[in-house]
This record gives sequence, structure tokens and C-alpha cells, in this order.
Amino acid sequence: MKTVMIVDDNYLSVEGIIKNINWEQLDARVLHVAYSGESALEALRLAPVDLIISDIEMPNLDGISMSSVALSMNPLVKIILISAYDKFEYAKQAIRLGVCDYIEKPVDYQYLTEKVKNAFSSIDRERRNMELLEQSRPVMREKFFLDLLNYAGSDAASHLGHYAKYLNLDLNYSSFSVIKMEIENASEEESELGIVQYQMELMNALDTLKEQFRVFDSVYYIREFSRVICILAQNTENHDHFLQVIHKALTAFCDAYSDSLLNVNFGVGTIINNFWDLHISYENASYALKYRFFFPHKNIFDARETPGQEFSLLSISDSREEELISLLCQKNLPAVDTLLHDFFEDLSRKCLAKNILFIRIYSLLGRILKFLYELNIDTSELESEIVSVYNRFDRFDTYEQFYQWMSRFCSLVCQKLDTSQNTYHNQICELAVGYIRENFEDHTLCLNDIARHVNVSPAYLSALYKKNTEQSISDTIASFRIEEACRYLTESNLSLKDISSRCGYANQYYFSNSFKKKLGISPSAYRESKKTSVQK
Repeated sequence: MKTVMIVDDNYLSVEGIIKNINWEQLDARVLHVAYSGESALEALRLAPVDLIISDIEMPNLDGISMSSVALSMNPLVKIILISAYDKFEYAKQAIRLGVCDYIEKPVDYQYLTEKVKNAFSSIDRERRNMELLEQSRPVMREKFFLDLLNYAGSDAASHLGHYAKYLNLDLNYSSFSVIKMEIENASEEESELGIVQYQMELMNALDTLKEQFRVFDSVYYIREFSRVICILAQNTENHDHFLQVIHKALTAFCDAYSDSLLNVNFGVGTIINNFWDLHISYENASYALKYRFFFPHKNIFDARETPGQEFSLLSISDSREEELISLLCQKNLPAVDTLLHDFFEDLSRKCLAKNILFIRIYSLLGRILKFLYELNIDTSELESEIVSVYNRFDRFDTYEQFYQWMSRFCSLVCQKLDTSQNTYHNQICELAVGYIRENFEDHTLCLNDIARHVNVSPAYLSALYKKNTEQSISDTIASFRIEEACRYLTESNLSLKDISSRCGYANQYYFSNSFKKKLGISPSAYRESKKTSVQK
């Protein structure tokens, strides 16, 4: 059962809402009645409610201010504000606060009942989603680590940090390492054993590994189809000792698991001190595993023993690739130039061979094109530019030349993104207008319905629509309704009540008020003026 609080400094208004709404039918009860904003907040501190129905115009603490405090106390509470005045500023403030609905006096109780039903439906939906969210916490934890391991930006903490707290992850350790466990004969064994038996074997292997890893302060596991990623956390400043313990545990696993059906290999990433740099350890573990083809008798491959000085330099998943994509999305060309400048400076120090430079730039361009493909953006012009450059690759004699070309190329990418974004925004607005045109006769039509149809959030749609059309969603709905009302008034003898109903107004009073506010004349006077005009 839902609980409700009614707030109004007018006793009769409160009584009207209590008595004219069938609360029992709505499976709800009025828990609190308050005659001021202050007493409402006091009641909420004693016993929270699901829905607040409040007047705006109250002495001392008005409904807007009271709602702001109530939402800070309980962000999930739904609020319907009522005003005796048609003040657009009130509506804007209510939307900014997150109030779920706003209606005008005199109150149409049938209309208010519909708004209460909508609020209760929203509450039920949010509760279901909260339950699903809680159930999905283990999956979210895995997703968090996968994002972290593949996230290449230097500001990973700012993007993912708040999720660590929500997922109850303890990150207060001094040293970390990523261990990547891969099944070398995964495809063969999965085909022979079948998916169920193969996955059972993989789980048995993981159980054995967990037994060996109990020596570490904390371990997080991410299980995929043919591999397991282990994130080890330890409070130690002695990196050599940490690695020795890792090798000892992995060797013990290999000894215990030597007769298994699965051929297991491990990549040991470098030790890092900052949790948010885990992608470096992961890249190194992945890179180390590539060397199993040269040493088939080994099962454990340590990043320190792998040839080469800088793994992240040659790794396909270079950390800066994702950072570059992020900056291109923001169309932040100065930051893109800085990143490219640093990128090519690093290459100039570490990549002496021109063919290595070719591979790195090719990888970077491939990542950019893949990103554009995913956005369904036409890349033919960009592909032609790339082909043109690689046909004259030998004419590039310095890193500075590559840097200048990449800078121009990224500028073209930003232009493509800009054009695509504008097209996308226009499409959203067109879809919104089309939906309004088809549904304005429905008096329950609201921003949430339209946003759901165009698949964006209400706040985003409201801001985008206003920016693109210089008109609010509510004004557009009103325009369609008034235009249709004018047609009925001119071409039919329908009563004002019927016209208001057909044009999406909850009652005749609200229709007449809106019509006069929009056109400066009442519906009756408008009809009369049209008749007079025809007679003349």
C-alpha cells in the first residue's frame, strides 16, 4: 500500500483532495496532513511517504522550497504540486527539482486521480528496477572491472570511482597485479565435452585456483568463456616478494592441475601501486601470454621476462586510443592535439623502425573508424584519405609530418561527428513532434510519454527540443490543441465541453483558460467572431 501526504494551508482544499479521491481503490492511504511547509517536513522526518501532494502558495515555506528539502531527504519520493496561478516559472522550478507533476487550481479530481495513478506506476516501476539493480550487483561488479581493465584514460577514477563505493569494493591496498588465465585448448575441449561439461571443468579449475590464491589479501575474479581474469590486491611495498608469492601459487596450481583435460596458461602482469592503473598490468599480462607459442613447455609467463621495454607501446589496446575517442566525442581539438603530440613524441623515443610506426598509426586509425562505424557514420571520405596517405607513406620523413596529418584527420572526424549529432538531434525533435501530433487529444500526454517514445530521458528531451525549436514541449502540445480547437469552433457546432475533450483537455475550465491565454480571446468569443466574419 502506498502512503500519501497532503500539504495545503487551506483546510477545505485538503479535505477536498482526501474525500474526492478513492484512495482505497488506488491501494493507498493518506498518512499525513500538513497545513504548512514546516509541519510537512517534520512529519516526513517521523515517517516518510511515497507521494506528496502539495500547494505551492503557502506562507513562510512555500511548496517549491518544501519539495526541495523533501527530495533531499528522500530522492525517490514523488511530488505533485498544485498552484492557483498559471506561472510558468513555477513549472520550470518544479521540473528542475524533479517534481513528477504540476497542476493548476481549481483541482479537477478526476485529472488529479490520473496523475496520482501515474505517480504510483512510476513508484512501482522504480521499485522493480531497484530490485533488479540489487540482483545485478555481481554482474555490475564484473562489468566494473572489465571497464577498468580496458579503460585507457588517465581519469579512470573520475569515471568509475563512484561505482566502486556503490559496489562495496575495498580498494585500500598498496599493490595490485592482474593474472590472466587462458585455456589453450578451449575450442577443442568445448566441442568434445559440450558447453555444460566444459564450463564445469573451467569452474573446477577456478575453484582450485581460488584455493591457492587464499594467501592474498583480496582477489577479484572475472570469468569469461575461455579465460579467467584475477585481480590480486596486497598490502605490501615489496614488489619482488609479491611476485614470488604469485609464482609460487601459480606453480602449485599447475602441479595440482597437471592431469586435467584443460591446458591452462597464465600471464602475470606487472605490479602497480595505483588501483586505477590496473589496465597497465592487464595489458602486460595479455602481452606476456602471446609468448606461449615460443615456449610451449611453459605455463606461466611473466611480463618482466617478455622481450621489449614498453608493453603498452606495442599493445593493440593502447591506453591512449580510448582517451582519444573520448576527446573526439567531446570535439575537444586542443586536447586532441596535445594527446597526439605526446603520442608521437613517445613513438619518436621508442619506435626506431618505420614499420613499427606504421602498425601503431594503423591501429589508431582502425580504432577511430570502428568507433564511427558503430555510430553508423559514413566513413568513405575518411577511408579515402587514409588510403591516399598510405599510398605515399614513404614521403613522410619525420614524426612531425605524421603528427600534422593525424591532427588534420582528427579535425575531419570532429566535423563528421558534428554533422551526425545535428542530424540525430533533428530526428529526435521530428519524432517528438510526430508523436505529439498523433496523441495531443489524450489529456494525459506528458513529457515522460514523449521521451519514452523517442528513447531519451525527459530532461534531455526538454532541453534539446527547446534548443532546436526555441519552443518548449508543453507549448507545442498547447499549439496543436488550440489549433484543433479553432478548427472545431469554426467548422462545427460541438459544445465547448466536447471540444475540450476532443482536443486533450481534462475539463472545459482548463480549456477555456488555456485558449484565452494563448489567443487573448475566449472560445465562445472566437466562435462568435468567426460566425460574424462569415455572415459579412
